Amino acid sequence: MRWAIITGMYNVADLATEFCTYHLELGVDRIFIAEYGSTDGTLDLLQRFVRTGQVEIVPIPTHHYATYDPSNAILAAIREGARADWVSFQDPDEFLTGPDSLKEYFADERSRGVEATTIPRTNLIGIGPVPPSIHYLKHLTLKIVETDTRVSDASAPLSSPWIFSRLPPKVAINAANTLTPTPGDHSVAGSPGLLRSDPECQILHLPIRSYEAFREKIECAIGYYAKNPEFQPGIGWHWRRWIALHQEGRLGEEYEQQFLDPPTAEALLRERRIVRETRLMDWFENNEQRKNAN
Repeated sequence: MRWAIITGMYNVADLATEFCTYHLELGVDRIFIAEYGSTDGTLDLLQRFVRTGQVEIVPIPTHHYATYDPSNAILAAIREGARADWVSFQDPDEFLTGPDSLKEYFADERSRGVEATTIPRTNLIGIGPVPPSIHYLKHLTLKIVETDTRVSDASAPLSSPWIFSRLPPKVAINAANTLTPTPGDHSVAGSPGLLRSDPECQILHLPIRSYEAFREKIECAIGYYAKNPEFQPGIGWHWRRWIALHQEGRLGEEYEQQFLDPPTAEALLRERRIVRETRLMDWFENNEQRKNAN
């Protein structure tokens, strides 16, 4: 079975190498990257994967979503060229976890006639902001397991820091069918009844890393939302909230609030609202040891 990932990258130099290396080691055959016009070195970092044929960069022709939907455009090209059998949809700050042999697991799903699955996502946080001297994969080792429901309104007050928000899942699709992902890749269009919830897999989400990466993300979003004025207010409500905070000069305050102090972390661990999650840290450290050994 040929397993592909479709993702999008826009000035994510801190994620590009880690995302590609991690998922290729899981058994992914090819990563298709919708490239939004990065200027921070992301493209340079991807070139070594491009040279081996493991990554294919697809420059998007426009940031206007109604004109060009990257996920569905790339999925259609994959199907037309019969280039993959199973397709996962993930953002570059989303790291897939599951059974030891994930590719074999998805191959078994496909052989049993599974048309599409939803994979739950959960945020990772840390104690205090990520220090400049420490890689974020070594610092963000606490997983939120009890989340808070939000109203899809950028101006609504939050009962807890955004990082505790409940997240919608991401989909993976059997390329042999004609199913297509909905905006955000959270479901499939027209046939949600064909979706199977996948309890064996989980996406670990790292949306808040360094402040510089957070600010860059919001600045990219400002331009993107300006090019898509037809988006309804509830679409990307948290992005709109962050854009407003950025314009008010309060983005740094918002960033700081996404991390825990030691007493709060200990209390939440006791209450099981968060748990320790070291799989990404372990992978990163093992990878560093292998590189140093060579």
